[in-house]
Amino acid sequence: MNRRSVIKGGALAACLAAAPGGWAQGWPSRPLRLIDAYAPGSASDSVLRLVAPPLQAALGQPVVVENRPGASGNIAAQVCVAAQPDGHTFLMSTNTMLTANPHLFTTGRVDPFKDLSFVLPMVNIGMVFVVHPDSPWKTIAALMDDARRNPGKLTYGTPGVGSPMHLIGELLKDRAGVDMMHLPYKGGMPMISDVLARQISVGIVAYSVVAGFLQQGRLVSLAAAGSKRLSILPEAPAIGEVVPEAGLGAWCALVAPRGTPAAIRARVAREVGNALAQPDIVRKLQPLGLDQIPGDEDTVAALVRPEYAHVGALIKRLGITI
Repeated sequence: MNRRSVIKGGALAACLAAAPGGWAQGWPSRPLRLIDAYAPGSASDSVLRLVAPPLQAALGQPVVVENRPGASGNIAAQVCVAAQPDGHTFLMSTNTMLTANPHLFTTGRVDPFKDLSFVLPMVNIGMVFVVHPDSPWKTIAALMDDARRNPGKLTYGTPGVGSPMHLIGELLKDRAGVDMMHLPYKGGMPMISDVLARQISVGIVAYSVVAGFLQQGRLVSLAAAGSKRLSILPEAPAIGEVVPEAGLGAWCALVAPRGTPAAIRARVAREVGNALAQPDIVRKLQPLGLDQIPGDEDTVAALVRPEYAHVGALIKRLGITI
């Protein structure tokens, strides 16, 4: 082998080491960041803080949960997109960040297909339709029948315009052919206060927010959002059982900056998936209305693509803006 061949071979090796696939060999070389778009104590934050210790033990590097709330998740998404795709930064994304925000925002939005790489689905976030125990509706079907007979008479409350609960409610109205007035609130608890006071007909809210009220019998759940019942609330049907076309729920997925090596994403997916399946973590997530979604990056893509299309069409047709 001559000197020129040696030089060329060395240059090629250096290029391969610098390429995205080459990063996997020396990875991880520093702490991993798990970015969350919401404040400490939120559902997504709770999940990350449970999986961080086993992930840290498996990888031998510190795993830090970094909260970046604001702009309906866009701030956290932008932080993720701006990071080096070297396998040290991941984002806990909600489905609305991936499927609704690109249609709701004109600036600061992130394209899930061009800006991110999918890693794995995480958990279903339980959303429930709740009413006062003395309300005349004992089932979600009865509520919708009443809404059809009395257009515009019934009201539903959510934590705000453009929230997952708002989109869930509007999709149900659209697909079930019912007319209910949307009342947006600044957060879940103010809205629940009005359900308790019987000022609004029904509230759509995260299960974790109303778990205590449901256990005390101060509220009743008519249904869970999405297409699958919550393990903590098996008696309440999923909306998808009643109106299959309205089975929109709320869920989280782990994503990374576009270009993060596939080998790294696969390793993180395996370790996080194993952590979510640990019995002690399952026992901590279930009371919060959080159930693991099995799968891999292809599962995330299969969830995102159809929801991106039909949520985008719904937002455009109804003129929903933030």
